[in-house]
Amino acid sequence: MIKIKRMKQLLYKLIFQTTILVFLGSCSNLFKDSNIQKGSSDCISQEASVERKIRLETELRGQVKFLEEVESFISITDRMSAYNIPALSLAVINEGRIEWADIYKNVNFPEVQNLDCSSIFQAASLSKPVTFLAALRMHSTGEIDLDRNIQDYLQDFVLPQGKQTAEHPVTFRNIFSHTSGINPGGYQGYARNRSMPSDLAILRGSEEVNTPAIEVSTQPNETLAYSGGGYTLAELALQDIYNEAFSNIMKKWILEPAGMEHAEFTQPLPDSISNQVAKGYNQSGELIDGGWRNHPEQAAAGLWSNAIDMAKFLIEIYNAYQGKSSIFLQSDIKTIVSHERDGHIYGFIVNRTEDDIALTHYGGNEGYRTGMTISLTSGNGLVYLINSDNGGALGNELLLSASEIYQWQHFKQTNVQRKQVSAEILKGLTGEYKWNNQIDLSIAFDENNKQISLYFPNGDEYKLIAIIGDGLDFIHPNTGVKVSFSMNDDLPSFNLYGQTAVKLQ
Repeated sequence: MIKIKRMKQLLYKLIFQTTILVFLGSCSNLFKDSNIQKGSSDCISQEASVERKIRLETELRGQVKFLEEVESFISITDRMSAYNIPALSLAVINEGRIEWADIYKNVNFPEVQNLDCSSIFQAASLSKPVTFLAALRMHSTGEIDLDRNIQDYLQDFVLPQGKQTAEHPVTFRNIFSHTSGINPGGYQGYARNRSMPSDLAILRGSEEVNTPAIEVSTQPNETLAYSGGGYTLAELALQDIYNEAFSNIMKKWILEPAGMEHAEFTQPLPDSISNQVAKGYNQSGELIDGGWRNHPEQAAAGLWSNAIDMAKFLIEIYNAYQGKSSIFLQSDIKTIVSHERDGHIYGFIVNRTEDDIALTHYGGNEGYRTGMTISLTSGNGLVYLINSDNGGALGNELLLSASEIYQWQHFKQTNVQRKQVSAEILKGLTGEYKWNNQIDLSIAFDENNKQISLYFPNGDEYKLIAIIGDGLDFIHPNTGVKVSFSMNDDLPSFNLYGQTAVKLQ
């Protein structure tokens, strides 16, 4: 299965109190006859945020904006229904504070009706930066050395000899920055009705484990490669250092200091809080077996949280960059920001626009899609946690729309202009293609809509629209993915993500 990643990314004056009350009334009416319910007393709402909140709830926009055409908007309500999404936990950060937060629940899913803003979702890979920032605090107090050979901290596990050397060891720092050389990949989790393997078993790739053993496949610090296995190695090392459960270590070093009162790294979750869980759903809208999967790989994928707690985490990073945090040193945050590599900083995607620096991270476990972003210069950002495999598209639309409404400098739409292409030309592009000399893709023509679609091996369909460009160019409106066709030895070929796909004879 291909996992496609898109390559990656006003202010209104305060209104009179009477007008605010009118907006509040209209806000409630927006959801009166809808399948989507909102909020509870656990949510956050600043009086001055009402107008912007309503705009974000009703003015979702897609990745692509077609020039010289009236832009159409859609509401969170309609999008959740269209994408078959059960619940959304959402928080908006403005100038370094949570301006508002809410939870949206689709009544077509009875299991979500007891959720509120304190309910917890799997944060998935958002676990990684939380783990890293906890370790950064340990480093700043002298408890650990991020640059020391990690083998020095390990008690019962010997990292198999690979491409690491005495001069180029695996360290906490290159693990957290995804440059350790440890084999790339993520984690699938484990069904709740089976026992979880230990960290040692996972690292060794034991029989009961569903991922391969870790190995240092490239020299440390040489390449950037997203590695969940590296984070599990760091997780084991921290437990060996403190002789304490990983969840307790994280609670002490990051969750409690950042005020993340509902966040929890414990795996499996205690029965006492399992009723607070937003259960996960697959692409078909079906509840995954057991409601969720357990992730013993806590540092990489095991955090439970909600949008409010993740927003508190981001605000601490922003405050530290501004020299106002009580838990992070400004020098530490500015130092890690200077360690950018290939557009990434310790797993964060970096967005630099003029004088603005923003950090973004995404996550995905089975049944969950998550994302968060924060500008270190303006303190503006957003967090979403969604309990559905269909949540990625909605998350991107929330980021794009918040960017427009709050006038961010990152997450901007792609502006294009349509182009008319004859049906004969479109039909000539159809067929099977070999992409990057290894992946089979196909192009099909829809006779009714006079449109072509790109199909991936996992069944994903990208309906393409012809646009004005340097040649025969198309775009997928939902993601902004561009496909450019040309002729190669009389056979059509197209460029996708910088790689060429050639039609098979």
